[in-house]
Amino acid sequence: MNEELIKKLLTKFYDGEATDEDEKLLRALFSKVNCPAGSEAEWEYVRFCFFNSTVPEPSFDLEDRIERAIDESQNRLGSKKGNERYLIYFTGVAAAILLLFGTYFFIESRNRLIDTYTDPEIAYAETMKILMDVSARLNKGTAKLTPVSRLNAITEESMEMINHSSSVINKSLSKIDGVIKTTSLISKSDSGSVNK
Repeated sequence: MNEELIKKLLTKFYDGEATDEDEKLLRALFSKVNCPAGSEAEWEYVRFCFFNSTVPEPSFDLEDRIERAIDESQNRLGSKKGNERYLIYFTGVAAAILLLFGTYFFIESRNRLIDTYTDPEIAYAETMKILMDVSARLNKGTAKLTPVSRLNAITEESMEMINHSSSVINKSLSKIDGVIKTTSLISKSDSGSVNK
């Protein structure tokens, strides 16, 4: 037997188109102990199909029972999908309501002022404690600015010295100015007496 015939018979067998004669021929070919050449992959399967008598024939209503089982499972799935839709819808509504209530209570709690101390003396003492802490921290921060304050003091001293020097110069200039005016008056008066 050649491989071409075996392949043709196997194709008919797998497609369900094999005649009784084709099956007898396949049974005869695969009943041998040695596998026909080129059909090693199908050998075990075909031998199982032809020589295993424990496989029962299906009942005449098998197809109807399978179709009913498929229909029942689809009906159950269909009703579950409807329930799932309602469940998803109500879950979304519940989440939105919870979000609204949570937002309302959050905003409401932030707007209310809460008195943390019932005794005014304790509240005053705590306030003073906090203010002293703030003051100490500010003083610590301004301590770093002492070189700047020294620079300001030196600048002010320098300005005072410049102002003092300029006032001394102004006084000296006013004296010189007075001397110049006097000498110019004297020179005018001398030139007037000379002309006479």
